[in-house]
Amino acid sequence: EWHGWLHRTWDEPPTDKPLPRKSWEKPHQENLTGTALAYAPSGSIRRTEPKSRDDYEAWTPE
Repeated sequence: EWHGWLHRTWDEPPTDKPLPRKSWEKPHQENLTGTALAYAPSGSIRRTEPKSRDDYEAWTPE
């Protein structure tokens, strides 16, 4: 909206005459990065409880 006003696409600033929202536009959602609600794709270790691994043995230096 402000970009259009600054580049003289329309005369009224968005504070005076906001543009109508499109039917496909979603409402604004804050950035959820770093919270429990952040997106985690399927298979992510954040999505499920970690499984115990019997096939792994930690390396220790001698």
